[in-house]
Amino acid sequence: MNAYRAYEQTLDGGLKQVCLANADCQLAILPAAGFNLYSAIYKNRQLLMPTVNIANPMSAAGVPILFPMPNRTRDCQYTFGGHSCQIKKNGQPRFLHGLFMDEPFNYSFGADETSAWCKGWASISSDKEYFDSYPFPCTLTLLYTLSKDGLKLEYTVQNDGNETLPYGFAIHPYFDKMGQPDKIRIQVPAPSYYEAEMCMPTGKLLPAQNETDISEFKAVADLNLDHVFSGMSGKKACIAYDELGFGLELSASKEFVNMVVYTPQNRPGFCLENQTNATDFLNLYAKGIDTAFMNTVEPGQTASGWIEIKVV
Repeated sequence: MNAYRAYEQTLDGGLKQVCLANADCQLAILPAAGFNLYSAIYKNRQLLMPTVNIANPMSAAGVPILFPMPNRTRDCQYTFGGHSCQIKKNGQPRFLHGLFMDEPFNYSFGADETSAWCKGWASISSDKEYFDSYPFPCTLTLLYTLSKDGLKLEYTVQNDGNETLPYGFAIHPYFDKMGQPDKIRIQVPAPSYYEAEMCMPTGKLLPAQNETDISEFKAVADLNLDHVFSGMSGKKACIAYDELGFGLELSASKEFVNMVVYTPQNRPGFCLENQTNATDFLNLYAKGIDTAFMNTVEPGQTASGWIEIKVV
C-alpha cells in the first residue's frame, strides 16, 4: 500500500473534493470552488479556520487563490496597455482578491510511493462574461504536491493572447487560532511595509518597527495587523504552535516579494499571504511607482513560481 493517497469524494449537494493524504496529513481541495484547499489536517488537528459554507467560494476560509489582481484594486478599475477596465464578475463590482476565487477548475490527481498531487487549470478567454474586466487571454495552471518535503503549490501563467499581460498571484490561507492566539506565534522577517490610506497603498515603503516589526516571533494575540509587508524575496515566514509542539515554515520563489499579514482581534483566524505584488499594483504601476512589483508575460510565453509549506 502506498504511503500517499489521492482520491475524490462527493459532498452533500454534489460538490466534489479531491483529497491528498499520507500518514500524518489529510488535505481537501475544491476544484469547482476556485481550487480552494479548504481543509488541512495535521496529526488530527485542523490548521485552517473552519468554513461556514464550503459551497460559497467567496467565504473567508481555506486557502483561496488570488489571481490576476490579488488583494484590493482602487475603485474596481485600472488601465494597462491601452485598456481601461472596470472589474466586475457576475454583474457585480469586484474590488477584492481578483477573479479566480470562485472560478471552476478542470482537474486531475494521482499518487505514488513518494507523493500525492492534484493539478487544476482554468482560462480567461473572450467568451467569459467578465472578459472586459481583464481582457488578456490566459491559462492559470496550479499543482499541489504533498510529499516528505511538505506541501508545495506551483503555478504557471500562460499568455494565450497577442498582448503583454499583467498579473499578480497570491494565496490567502486562513489559519485557525484554535482558541489560543496567545500560544501561536508568527515571524515575518520583512524590513518594510506599505504606507496605506484607507487600506490602499501609496506606494511608499516604511521601515518595520514596533508593532510592525515581526522579525522575531510574536504572539498572534498581541498583534492587530492588516499590512502588506515587503522585502520577503528569498525569506521564510514561520508559525509556531507552542501547545502542539510543531510549527510551519512558508517559503516561496523569488517573485513573491511581499506578504500580507492579517491578525484581526475579533476573528477566529489569521492570515500570512505570500503575494507577488503590491495591493492595487495595476494603478500604482500606471503612476510609475516601482514598488508596484507588477509581473508580466509576453504573448505565447509562460511565467511560473511556487510556494512551499513545511512542518518544522
